[in-house]
Amino acid sequence: MQTITLDALIPREDFNILSSTGSSGNTRNKSTLSIEDLKYDSFFFSALRKPIFQRETNEWDAEKVCAMIESFVNDELVPAIILWRNQGGYIFVIDGAHRLSSLGAWINDDYGDGQISVNYYGNYISEEQRKIAEKTRELVNKRIGSFKEIEAISRNRLTTEEEVKNEIAKNLGALAIQLQWVVGNASKAEDSFLKINQSATKISDAELDLIKNREHSYAIAARAIVRAGKGYKYWSAYEKSDQELIVALSKKIHQIMFGIGNVDKDDITSLPIGGPLNSSLTLDVVTQTVRICNGIDRKTKTTLGDAKEVITYLKNTLIILQYINSKEQYSLGVHPFVYFYSGIGKHKIGSYYGFLMFVKELIEKKKIDKFIEARSKFEKVIYQYNFLVQQIMRKDRQSKRAYSSIKEYFSLLVDVIHEYPKYEVEKIVEEVRKDDRFKYLQTEIVDNEEVSVKSNFSRGKKQQIKMNTFVEALPKCPICGGYICSSSISIDHIQRKQDGGSNAISNGQVTHLYCNTSYKN
Repeated sequence: MQTITLDALIPREDFNILSSTGSSGNTRNKSTLSIEDLKYDSFFFSALRKPIFQRETNEWDAEKVCAMIESFVNDELVPAIILWRNQGGYIFVIDGAHRLSSLGAWINDDYGDGQISVNYYGNYISEEQRKIAEKTRELVNKRIGSFKEIEAISRNRLTTEEEVKNEIAKNLGALAIQLQWVVGNASKAEDSFLKINQSATKISDAELDLIKNREHSYAIAARAIVRAGKGYKYWSAYEKSDQELIVALSKKIHQIMFGIGNVDKDDITSLPIGGPLNSSLTLDVVTQTVRICNGIDRKTKTTLGDAKEVITYLKNTLIILQYINSKEQYSLGVHPFVYFYSGIGKHKIGSYYGFLMFVKELIEKKKIDKFIEARSKFEKVIYQYNFLVQQIMRKDRQSKRAYSSIKEYFSLLVDVIHEYPKYEVEKIVEEVRKDDRFKYLQTEIVDNEEVSVKSNFSRGKKQQIKMNTFVEALPKCPICGGYICSSSISIDHIQRKQDGGSNAISNGQVTHLYCNTSYKN
């Protein structure tokens, strides 16, 4: 499901922030919200804030946003918005951020690609975000009409041949959304937020962890990475030089994890290692990446947000990701599709987390070369038997232990390949299954689709056939035999320069960066 990023419409702020404008003594809170209140330059909308720990407003797709706007303009039931006003006069959305943002997107013509979003993200809008925004705009304009058009009909008393738009324009000024207000201090507001959001769209464990530990270093590092150092600056209290370094590191990490944010399942060369950027799981993926790369688990005692520690966490994360796929000389250049995607192009989070742990261990134990020597067969196994990782995940479902088990599976694969260098893929897997930790693995592929003659291929089978064909056509590194990713390559002398090799084209070859700059030498 492609979701829309409406996060810029209502900015984040700390519950305890004070405002230099407005009055904190007003007790006459309004009971309804009108169209005029949702214009970006209105007094009400300019005072709206989301709590700094609020999840990104990016969980609704085009259909759901359009349906929300339709419900409002057709005077159907729209659940009340729950708000809380702090001592400084800011109005915080406790429940209803997606509803308000959907209406705000229509009224201000910003579905994640408008001027509000552009300013909020410092002119950085991913291509995927732009495409989804335009798709949503087209859907809304077709079924409802743009707000600008409806407003013109209403103000000028114009009529169109489209009766639906005339009816919307006639009634728009009288429509309103009910408001409810939380009474109490910031602690009461936070408790209300957690209770409400746990009972609706359940907050993930990772996100709940970030909320409770939002002032801790790893949480600040994760928040910085999610939007490449853009948006709300959770690190704004630090020295300017530290802030600049945090932004620079976050951008680099974000780029490696998500590229340009575009996931085209028909193009295996475009797939980012961290999965789709516009996903409800993005914050979870980033947080877990930071925790894994820094060895943070439940037993780790984390500290409050010290700038130096945030920077250390970011640097550690960046190094491991650069080893996986980057333009650095030590990059392994792993192909994202081979390692982190299913046969139909779905991101496999378990494989991604397990491989992070695996690479971290390779670096710490100085076993990168051992992996390189096993890489060709290693990749054949994890691609041909990619369903084995799913079995490991299912065995330890909902447990962080699953990621460690996947890491152990990868490590065992390398050991088996070294111990039995002449074994082919099937024999290697047989040896893995002899290990007590992985005896439960089943290598028989069960296809639930009925096979019949004179029948068309299913959509899933078509995709798998296509992906298998694409993978077979991928170039391989002549040094290690592993698949090459075009975003992380090196041009190597077949006969080394120091051995008399020339710069003739015939003496050149494409390799992994690490294979050329480290392993070969």
